[in-house]
Parts: sequence; C-alpha cells; structure tokens
Amino acid sequence: MDLLRTSDDLKSLIETVQKLIDTWDEDPDNYSKLEQHLKELKAEIETFKN
Repeated sequence: MDLLRTSDDLKSLIETVQKLIDTWDEDPDNYSKLEQHLKELKAEIETFKN
C-alpha cells in the first residue's frame, strides 16, 4: 500500500466533498452544480475501488 498516494487520494476526496457541501450551503436549488460535484465525488470514490 502506498501511503502517500492514499493520503493524496483522501485529501482529494475531502476537497470534493467540501465543494459539494459549500455548493449546497450557497444554493441548495442549484441542481446542475450539485450534480457536477456529485459526479466528481463518484469519480473520486471509484479511485478507492481500484
């Protein structure tokens, strides 16, 4: 297990989650932006499956 890579992956995941949360806090009705961040989050999660 590459701890440095895992750490970077976790940092990226947290940043993506934070963007989603910030978007929700700013405007929970901005569905296109929320969808964009959810797609990014889904892609981040996929990196942990490999």
